[in-house]
Amino acid sequence: MADNDNLDVLGLFPEAIKNEEFQVFYQPKISLKNYRLEGAEALCRWKHGGEMIAPFRFIPALEAGQEICTLDFYMLEHVCQDIKRWLDEGKRVVRVSVNLSRRHFGNENLLKDIIGIINKYDFPKKYIEIELTETSTDVDFKELKEVVTGLVDAGIRTSIDDFGMGYSSLNLLRELPWDTLKIDRSLLPVTKDENSKIAVIMEHVIAMAHTLGIECIAEGVETIDQINILKTKSCFLAQGFYFDRPLEKQEFERRMIAAVR
Repeated sequence: MADNDNLDVLGLFPEAIKNEEFQVFYQPKISLKNYRLEGAEALCRWKHGGEMIAPFRFIPALEAGQEICTLDFYMLEHVCQDIKRWLDEGKRVVRVSVNLSRRHFGNENLLKDIIGIINKYDFPKKYIEIELTETSTDVDFKELKEVVTGLVDAGIRTSIDDFGMGYSSLNLLRELPWDTLKIDRSLLPVTKDENSKIAVIMEHVIAMAHTLGIECIAEGVETIDQINILKTKSCFLAQGFYFDRPLEKQEFERRMIAAVR
């Protein structure tokens, strides 16, 4: 495969979608109470010409236009297919979150499209969650509110991703009915100093979320010190390289099966 500058992402994309070259990888979410698998985030990888292409080599090009919307719906469709199959096979299934780009906003059928894909597979909606980044506030707030509220009303969980990256965080929490708040890695202390400025901010974010009845998860967890601080601050759900990198579907299935033993 050529280097990034020579990778014709947009030229290759239509055929890659048709041939299902994009694959769903699952990064586990782990309970810090018992260290069991409790959920996963669906992440995209592209296998082309025998090579697995990292997201940084194709996502930015797709996000520059509307192609990212096609990929998001492709991912949602494939995650729903996996969840349905796992349930039909009698596997213990955990909730999977699927990311949605801000590029979708402006599509007047967005809510209908999301619900339509999920409903097609006829499984309990507790197994799926739609993640929107905090920087989705760049889009029309009224439209964002309608989508989040509509998903919640349809029984579909919503998550605010990368919380702490933007400047409208409190307004997002006040106005929108989120189920989950994902703490951005920038708010995770890098040392075991529980009194550092970052640790204090994180503690108050967690406490605020709990008061509002919102589940908290920390992403980007890489050290035992971070885990110990999260537990001290009462955040008991985490994902990150300390536990697992994103896993191929077959390996993730093995983890789900092992989690019931």
